[in-house]
Amino acid sequence: MPATTRGDKERETRITTITYAGADIPACPAGTDHWTAGDIRLHLRRDLNWSAARGESTATGPTAQNAVNALAYTEARERRAAALASRSTRGQNFAREMRSYLRIGTRSRRFQTGRWILDGHRDVLTLIAEAHTRSGSTERRREDLFRSAFAAMCAWHKHIDGYRAHPALVLRINSMTPHQFCGLLGEMIDAGVSNNWEGEEFFAAMNRRAASDRPAAGASTGQQ
Repeated sequence: MPATTRGDKERETRITTITYAGADIPACPAGTDHWTAGDIRLHLRRDLNWSAARGESTATGPTAQNAVNALAYTEARERRAAALASRSTRGQNFAREMRSYLRIGTRSRRFQTGRWILDGHRDVLTLIAEAHTRSGSTERRREDLFRSAFAAMCAWHKHIDGYRAHPALVLRINSMTPHQFCGLLGEMIDAGVSNNWEGEEFFAAMNRRAASDRPAAGASTGQQ
């Protein structure tokens, strides 16, 4: 099958309308290889693919209509994400965004050969540190969410990685899956942990709850 040439693509540029959400929108030239259709910007790129953009949303496709269809899908997904975020706490939004960014699922494991740069916990912490120290390391909204976990990260380094917390709690947190670990950091955000002392209090309370859940000695054997 012959490769697509720019001449083929130029014949496709005779577009007059595109369809978005079931409505036909007139397309007008707006410079070399650029068109506008309402508030949608179309561009025939050098790789001979099309891009469609509106606001901060963008999508690509092999034809102008394909790119617009992809843009509609992207915008619908962003609206659903925004609606979900509006019903969630900041910590929940952090955990959701981090899991999505690193493709962390409920079955992801902390130590998984070929999956992580360091491990499933430290890769999460590295992104938090980068968001705090390197402005522009990722998109603005995500960077703000990741940065909000910086105090939680510092508390983890001191009390968990530094083995200052109760050994049973250190073991429990180190045994968490990456999915659970993101949730823990989100809980620390929502608890208002802003320094190492508040982190110490958070971990102490967490250990007390865990201790109260553990069965008393002899309970499993029926001893009084």
